[in-house]
Amino acid sequence: MKNYNTLRKLIVKFQGWRAILYFGAIIGMGVIDGITAVLVSRILGIITDAAVAGKSFWDTNIVQLILIVLFIKLGIGVFLSVGYNNEAKRTGANMRNIVFSKALCLPVEFYEKNHTGDFMAKLTYDTDMASGVFGSRIRRVLMPVILVCVCTVPMFIMCPPVMAGLFVLCVISLTLNFLMIPLMKKYSRKISEDNKVISESVTDMLQGMETIRMYPLKSVISNNLNKASESCGRNTKKQGSLEAMVASVRAAFDLLGSVAFLALGIIYIQKNNGNIGNLISLYALYGTFQYNFLLMGQYIPSLASHLVNAERVLNFLELPEENLAGAPGIYPDMKPANGNNPNGCNIDKVSPDNGIEEIRLDNITFRYEGKEDNVFDNFSLSFKKGISYAVVGESGRGKSTLIKLLEGFYSLKGGEILFDNISSKELGLGKVRSLIAYIPQEPYMYRDTVYNNICNGKPGATGKEVIDAAKAANAHDFIMRLDKGYDTVLGERGNTLSGGQKQRLAIARAILKDAPIIILDEATSALDNESEKLIQQSIMQYKKNKIIIMVAHRPSTIATADVVVEI
Repeated sequence: MKNYNTLRKLIVKFQGWRAILYFGAIIGMGVIDGITAVLVSRILGIITDAAVAGKSFWDTNIVQLILIVLFIKLGIGVFLSVGYNNEAKRTGANMRNIVFSKALCLPVEFYEKNHTGDFMAKLTYDTDMASGVFGSRIRRVLMPVILVCVCTVPMFIMCPPVMAGLFVLCVISLTLNFLMIPLMKKYSRKISEDNKVISESVTDMLQGMETIRMYPLKSVISNNLNKASESCGRNTKKQGSLEAMVASVRAAFDLLGSVAFLALGIIYIQKNNGNIGNLISLYALYGTFQYNFLLMGQYIPSLASHLVNAERVLNFLELPEENLAGAPGIYPDMKPANGNNPNGCNIDKVSPDNGIEEIRLDNITFRYEGKEDNVFDNFSLSFKKGISYAVVGESGRGKSTLIKLLEGFYSLKGGEILFDNISSKELGLGKVRSLIAYIPQEPYMYRDTVYNNICNGKPGATGKEVIDAAKAANAHDFIMRLDKGYDTVLGERGNTLSGGQKQRLAIARAILKDAPIIILDEATSALDNESEKLIQQSIMQYKKNKIIIMVAHRPSTIATADVVVEI
């Protein structure tokens, strides 16, 4: 039942109404293969009867039957096969897109609590295995079932006693294969966990390469990777042994079936003066029948194994997402009319173009998950337009946490953050973040051109806007000294630039966004005094129409602020 529910959820989630096309193609292919097998077996029976009776080949209707088989197989069969392949590939691509899109919608807490390698394992191994359910596993289970059903009726008509005996053997074989399902699922779970550990070790190695080389961590990382690889190898071997056992059972019952057929066939002919042509037709059809019956036993455990990975993917997709759009009815007692909230403020006016007059933290309470002490307890603070603020305090007092709360990366335990008297919950995180240009202490640069990295602040910006932003951030001169200027492709995470250069590009990106709120989290810490002074001057020239919040330790940064807020 659990496997059925997982499969049903997969179909609803990733196929929807297109499941009709997908399963229609599989059913059609199964029926066509069954009809073809029946016709081919009948052709052999007719040839046998003709030979026994001494008739000529042309005295039979074999040619017509052969033409019918070719038409069905090459005409309708090819059409259905193409349709099935298209839908299977479409579903696999859709699954990967949905998993990737889900990753972009999860709250920051998820990535802080889980290793990057765990997510990579879901995005690669688990997703690939889950897409294999539609890629081949359903077809390999469903088509044999359909073909067996199509073949069973004519086989019982041709030779009931022989078919009854063979059917019993097939049922026993299938039952033995079903007994393998729990073990197959067990090792699939273990292999999936091993792949997660391998992904985590590889991620640690790539992201912490400098630390690994400077400290005696090479053996630690290598041991973790080797242990996971060895465990994965052992579990893969055990799973492979089970699959080999399934194949051996199939081969054994294939042999038993042939022997049983010969014995029962001889008895049938001797005692009932049975028709030899029917017996030959039955034998030809039984080969197809038995092969597909045993395939059911082989691929049902395999399908169950892949459904383990599919279940992990579905669990990942059920994780709660950020409230990017702002949920209507999040405050049941409020009844906004025509887009206005109860305080009389029009939500549409809260935009980057109109600016923000005030941000107010109203009795906020926050603590990290698993912690007993609150970082903020009924804390209130306000920031007003046209004023620059320096947020200072000892390490661990909550300066960076405050910034992340403003950006909506964490959920409050109590209180509200208001933008012009409208709650961030009502606005939605998407709109809140559109109001903020954020410059972190360690900015991330993509493996792309300098131009595109700056342009991320405002997709579709003109060349002049990008260059003006770079000049305002004191970045234009060093950019022009690069090999290809603005067309220079940066290394991963911008590692081909110095820390100060990356910081200037990040500031240019923020200036280009032209948001009403600018937040700098130690943004000038990697710059020399002269560069910091120039950038501070550039940012402060926008102060009149913006709220500027700076987390700072350097006295030179604090000195430029109008108001110092100590946390």
